[in-house]
This record gives sequence, structure tokens and C-alpha cells, in this order.
Amino acid sequence: MPNNGSFYARLLTRSRLAIAAFLAAAVCAAVHAQADPATPEPAADPPGRVGRVSLISGPVTMTDYRVNEESDAALNWPLTSQQRLSTGRLGRAEIRIGSMSIRMDGDTIIDFNRIDDEVIQLTLERGTATVRVRNREQLREIDFLTPRERLAFEDVGRYRIDVDRTAGVSAVTTYVGSVRAASGRSTFVVQSGQRGEITAEPTSSFQLVTPAPDVFDDWVAERDRRDDALQSTRYVSAETTGVESLDEHGDWRNVDTYGAVWFPTGVVTGWAPYRYGRWAYVAPWGWTWIDDASWGFTPFHYGRWVLVGSTWGWVPGAYVARPCYAPALVAWYGSPGATVSVSIGGPVGWFPLGPGEVFIPSFYYSRRYINTVNTGHVTNINYITVINQPPNYRYRQPGYSTWAPGDALVHHTPINRVVQQAPSDWAKLPTVQHPPVKVTDDVRRSKQTLVNASEPPRGQPPRDLGRRPGESGRVEPPRQIAPSRERPNERDAKADVPNRAPLTKPAPIEQRVVPPVQRAPRPDTPRAEPPRADVPRGERPRGDAPSAPRAKTPVERAPAPAVGQVGSPSQQNVPRPVPTAPPVKAEAPAQPVAPRVAPPRQEAPVRRPAPPQHEQNAERGKPPGRQVDAQRN
Repeated sequence: MPNNGSFYARLLTRSRLAIAAFLAAAVCAAVHAQADPATPEPAADPPGRVGRVSLISGPVTMTDYRVNEESDAALNWPLTSQQRLSTGRLGRAEIRIGSMSIRMDGDTIIDFNRIDDEVIQLTLERGTATVRVRNREQLREIDFLTPRERLAFEDVGRYRIDVDRTAGVSAVTTYVGSVRAASGRSTFVVQSGQRGEITAEPTSSFQLVTPAPDVFDDWVAERDRRDDALQSTRYVSAETTGVESLDEHGDWRNVDTYGAVWFPTGVVTGWAPYRYGRWAYVAPWGWTWIDDASWGFTPFHYGRWVLVGSTWGWVPGAYVARPCYAPALVAWYGSPGATVSVSIGGPVGWFPLGPGEVFIPSFYYSRRYINTVNTGHVTNINYITVINQPPNYRYRQPGYSTWAPGDALVHHTPINRVVQQAPSDWAKLPTVQHPPVKVTDDVRRSKQTLVNASEPPRGQPPRDLGRRPGESGRVEPPRQIAPSRERPNERDAKADVPNRAPLTKPAPIEQRVVPPVQRAPRPDTPRAEPPRADVPRGERPRGDAPSAPRAKTPVERAPAPAVGQVGSPSQQNVPRPVPTAPPVKAEAPAQPVAPRVAPPRQEAPVRRPAPPQHEQNAERGKPPGRQVDAQRN
């Protein structure tokens, strides 16, 4: 007879071993899944800070290294990390990142390496650019580089940087403020009213010279005076990208229930938000609204729209020091079942969000992001209710909505040209947070054929933009560009743009600590310098901007000078990755050496012998033989 006690003991032991083996296998599987690089991780929230192309004059090119494509820059295009802007010889551009403004002169290349909530990292590869910093809290977040130097802005003010206008020389001009430039193992300081010139080869040298303003400086100063007189910053934070365009194109009025409301002026009859512009698929946000109006950035990426009587007005909401950018504050009509095929061109509809209505992104987001992007408009956001039970939108009506063919989104067609009537069954369509348009790789990587602000000059061959002498090896060789799907005439027009930037993706910038070393030029051995590059530009009449070809779309113009206020501080207080060494001021020589400009050489006129008489007669149209006979007589 078997022993029941020993039988149950063995059974219990086997059960324990099986449980232990199962737990061990589960732990190993979890560890393997965690270490497996193929396991997908949750996507990060998109940045809440973004740049804006606020002004375009002449040929300006944008390169997006995330999709490896180059196109003409477009007004109101959102700028983010891994993008480049290049201006032609007669081109100019202005970029806004909150209260910070960056202005580019002709033949200039700037790489926007990183723009997010923590860091603004830019690289001026070549040319001339100015930087206006208004927010002291933003100083620690800006990281400005050149191919050979790193600049740290130590105070709010206006700065000008010239790179390789004279080969191998970087110049930093401080009109107001203080900047510390690190080159190799040396650190130099340029104070207000000074211009420092840094030569990298064969060794780093530095000298202070007197600034010589030119036409570009006059244009920048006029733009700054207009910004100093902004009135919209009384209602909206200065860190709202694009707020500088509201004063000239609208009026502020107090409306019951909504408070301060901005009403645009000069719009056409029947104007409605998100109808006069186009859609573009912009990473990492997805479908993004690009408005045609010169003021059309802030009201379409921040705040809400409200219909007061028969006029649309923009409600900024409660004051937020640094509001969060959204690609488009709209909701969409969904499709009852299958996705609309863009090849068929089924109708797609959308409508603006009103005050108090929640914006639900179509991309990945966390609870923190959805709270941040709706701050100032919605309080006590119920996460479960937002996801499962979308609110009842007040402007979900045919009279307030916009309908267009689905392929108009993919082809970047101006929406006001293809507006359709709402379908009869619009009330049965569900409300969704993204358009029911099939998003393929072609849509994500499609060539951005948005209209350029002006025609590029023709008949000028592109210059060779190879590596400059002394350029560091951190720049990779040119990358291969995906074949373009644009029409032949568009490709030919872009081929004539001069000084097009090479598609060379900048490598990530390594963080280096520069020890403070004081180095000043020797006063006893002044070196002869070639004329600075700003001298030829001074030959143009002062106050006259370079002429640009005829524009396709309206370009923002500078108004009359004024005096005003400075922007508001932001919410963030994040250290920036710049050298932490204390500033060391470089002593100027006893007698600063001014740049020597050789006067034009005066050459005596060369007297040439008179041509023979028969050649003069030939030029006059007389037969040479007859003239010879006349001379004989």
C-alpha cells in the first residue's frame, strides 16, 4: 500500500518546482523584452516651442534633414530641429522663436540643429545674421555656434555675427549686450559698441575694431523698433511665436464672456478660419495648417476662434508665460467606416475649435502634454471623458465648417480654391481628431511645393559651395536627395537659384568645456587685413534694401519706427549646454588697429594710336577704295 504522505509530498515538491520555473521564465522574458532594441518604446511628446518663418525676401531655400528634402521656404512654415535655411545673394529672411528674432542677410546659411522646450541650438555656417534676445530667462537656453566658435549671450540685446565674409575670419558685433566667444582654447568677450574679429588660422587671434553699420544693420534696426512698440504683448505672452504680426493686421476689443479678443482687418467677405491656406504633413505633428496671411501663425496654432455677430475673432485665453504650439486647432468630420482614398478625392471637412473646447492631438501624447496644450482654455480636463466622449462642438455646422477634396491635403492645394458644399449626411458623420485621409510614405516624404515669396533670379549659375578652408571635419559629405516629384518647370526654376546650400547634414554638436584663457592682439605688430566683406555692401545707398524680384505671395513689410516694451519671462528655467567658465574680458590694445581699406588705384588713361584711315571709313560705311581715290585727288 503506497504511502499517502510521501505521495503528496512529492506532488507538492513538483508543483513548487513548476511554479518556480514559470516565474523564472516570465522574469527572463521580461528582461529580454526590456533589453531587446526591437521592442517599440512610447513616442515622446512633440516640442511645445517652435520657430516661424516670418519674412521672406528674394530666394530663400529650406532643407529638412529628417526627410532629406530641399524646397523653397514658405511664409508661416513651422521650424523645428534638423532644418536649414539658406538665402541667395539678394535674399533675406526673418525667423521668430518666441520673443527671439533671427534675421539673415544674403548668401547666408543657418542650421537649426535643435529647437525644443529646453534648448535652442543654431549654427551659422556662413554669411551674416543678427540675433535679438529679449528674455533673460531664455539666455541660458540659447546655444549659438559657427564652424569654429561657440557664442554665449550673457545679456539681452542685439548681436551680429559674420562668418567667412573675409575668408577664415569670424566677426561678432555687439550693439547692445555682452557676448562671450570661445575659439579653441581661447575665450573673448565683446561688449556693447564693440566688434571683435577672430581669426582661426594658423592660430586663434582676436582684435577689437570699431563697428561700421551698413544697409543690413539699418534694416534690422527698423524691424527692432517696430517690435519695441508691440501692443499685443499686453494680452498675449511675448513668447507666443508670431505675436509680432498681430498689431498691424487687427484690433483688440473686450467682449463679454471672452475678455480680450483680436479681430483681423482686411479679410475678404465670407472669410473663415482655416480656409485661406493649405495643409502640409509636418513631422512630428502630422497635418499642419499653413496660412496664407502674413499674420497667419499665432491665431492658428494657439488660442481659439469665436464668432461674435458675423465676425470671427481670436481668443488667446488665459495668460500663459510660454504657450504650447499646436499644428492646427480644429476638429474633423470622420468617415462612416473605411478611410477616404486620396486618389478618389472624397470630401473632407473640418471646423475651428471654440473657447473652452479641448484640443485632442492626432499624434501620441501624454496626460502632461494634453494638459499643457489646453492650459489657459480648459480647466479640470477629464482624461477619460475626453477620450471616450468628445464634447459637443459649437461650430460643427455647415456654415462654419470647410469642406474640400481629400487629395487637396496631399497636393498642398490652396483650400479656398477647392471649397465644396457640405454633404447631405454631414450630421451622421462622427467627429475625429485627424482627417480621414490615407497617410502613406509618399505623403510623409512629399516634396513641399508651397509657393515661394518671390521668383529666384535667372541666368546665374550656382556657385561651388564646397568645404571652406579651415572647416572642421564634423560636416559629413553631401547626402543623396530623394527624387523630386515636382513638375519640370518648377525644377528648372529652382535650378537657377544662386548660392543654393549643399545638402550636408550637420553632425550632432558635442558639448565641450573651454577653459578661460585671455588673449589679446599685440599692439606692436599690427597685421594688415584685407577689406571686410561689409565694405562692398556699403556701396549701396543707405536705407535702400536690395531689390527682390516680383513676389508671388504677400510679404510682410516693416512699418514706421516706434519705441516700446520688452517681452515677458517664460516658464522654463533649464540650463543650456554652453561652457560654464566665468567670462574673461579680453583687454583691447592701447591703440586699436582699424581695418585698412586700400583706396582704389588711379590709373592714367592709355592713349591708343588712331586707326588707319581705311578702318575709320569702314566704320562709317564708306567704301575703302573710293576713299583712297579721293585722297589721291
